Parts: sequence; structure tokens; C-alpha cells
Amino acid sequence: MKKLLLFSVALFALTFTLAAEEPVGVGVWFEVPENITAKNIRGVGIGLPIVANEATRGASLALCGNHNQYATGFQGTLFGYNYAKSFYGVQVSFLNVVKEQHGDFATQFGMVNLSEKNGVQFGFVNVGVDNATFQFGLVNVNHNGLLPIMIFVNFGKNFFN
Repeated sequence: MKKLLLFSVALFALTFTLAAEEPVGVGVWFEVPENITAKNIRGVGIGLPIVANEATRGASLALCGNHNQYATGFQGTLFGYNYAKSFYGVQVSFLNVVKEQHGDFATQFGMVNLSEKNGVQFGFVNVGVDNATFQFGLVNVNHNGLLPIMIFVNFGKNFFN
């Protein structure tokens, strides 16, 4: 299963890499290399240990952290966190944060998942500030959802409509 997931991510990233003008962006830290924070990556952003940039369309892969203002596609870290101000796609990490989700589709797999609205969350602690669609975990907090706090499973207000 793990090999299939890694192969899928690599294939997805390769697809964007072949179609992009600037296919790869490598980050070391915030503003290292210079101007990476303002960079838009269409392809793969690689963080050794952190990649922090304006936007990624494709895959953002890092050892410790992804920090994108706008991200579409996949964010994954080996240990650490994924952060996106606006996100559409899949996040896999210890901590996943979507600040102002505007898309209809965001799925988070992690120990702790935080999402502003919408989205599907799988983790030990899931927090949906404004009506997360579906949550599966030990503790699920969905402030404006069907039920504010549940264990194991929680649903958004419109899940059954």
C-alpha cells in the first residue's frame, strides 16, 4: 500500500513536471534560497527541510514542513507540518492546516488536522472551524457542523442532504 501511494505521488508530480515551465523548486528554509517565498511552482516543490513559497500547483514534498499560501494537488511531509492559506487536494503529515479553504475538496491525513471549512479529515484530532464535511478520528471538533464534538465519526450539516 505504501509503495502504491509513493508511486501515485511520483506519477502525479511527474505529470505536472513535464507540463511546467518551472517544474521544480527546492527550498531549504523561509526565504532560502532568496525569493522562493514569492515563487510559483508548477510541478514539484521540494523542502530540505522546509519549502515555503507563494503557490504550488502539483506536489509539495518536504522533510519537515510545507508552507504554501496557495496550493493545489498534494502536500506531504515525512515529519512536521503542512500549511496552506488556500488549499485544494490532499495533505499528509503529522499536522495539517488549511487556513482559508476556498475549494470544495480537501482531504487531510494526519495526527492533528485543522481546516477552516469543508474537507474530509482522518486523524487522531480533527478540528473543522466552519462545517467540515466528514471527520474520522479519536476526537472530532466541528464547530458549525451537525454536532460540535464527537468521538470516532462526525459529519457536516449538509452531509446527509
